[in-house]
Amino acid sequence: MKKNITALLIAITTLFIAACDEESPYSGYIVNFSFDKSIHPYNQVNSFGEYICVRRGANAGEYRLTDAFGNTQTVNIPQIQLQQNTFHYGLGGLIIGTPMNSDGNIWAYDWACPRCDNSRYRVEIDRTMGHAKCPECATKFDLNSNGIAIEGNSRPMWHYRVFDNGTTVIIQN
Repeated sequence: MKKNITALLIAITTLFIAACDEESPYSGYIVNFSFDKSIHPYNQVNSFGEYICVRRGANAGEYRLTDAFGNTQTVNIPQIQLQQNTFHYGLGGLIIGTPMNSDGNIWAYDWACPRCDNSRYRVEIDRTMGHAKCPECATKFDLNSNGIAIEGNSRPMWHYRVFDNGTTVIIQN
C-alpha cells in the first residue's frame, strides 16, 4: 500500500513539473481594447492577411491606429468608453488581423519584439508578406503562422485573447 501511494505521489509530481515547463503563448502584459469591426478602418481585420496596429497615444484619451496600408491616425477615445474601460495596449501596442492560413479567426499579437521584450522595439510589418521584423535584433516573425520566428532565435510573438461576437472585437488577457 505504501509503495502505491509513493508511486502515485511521484506520478502527480511529475505531471505538475511537466505542466510547468509548457510556455503559454499569451502575454502577461495587460490588454483591454475593443472595437466595432464593421467600421473603417477596423473592418480591415476581416480580410485575410491584413493587419492593423494600435498603441497608446501621446495624450490621455487617445490612441494611434495604423491601418492595413500603413497610414497612421490619432483616434480620440469616446468619453463614455473612457469612463467604462481603462484601455491597455500590452507592451508595445497591438497587431490585429486575420492570418492568411487561418480558419478566419482574428488574432492579436503584441507589437513589441518578444526577444527584446522592450516597448521601444516594435516590429516593422511587411504588409505584402505578413511578416514582422525587429529593427533591434533583426528577428523575423511570420504573422500568418502563429507569429513564429522564421529568422533569428526567439520565442513566437506574444498573443492576446480575442473575443469576437460578429460585430465587436474585444482583446484582453
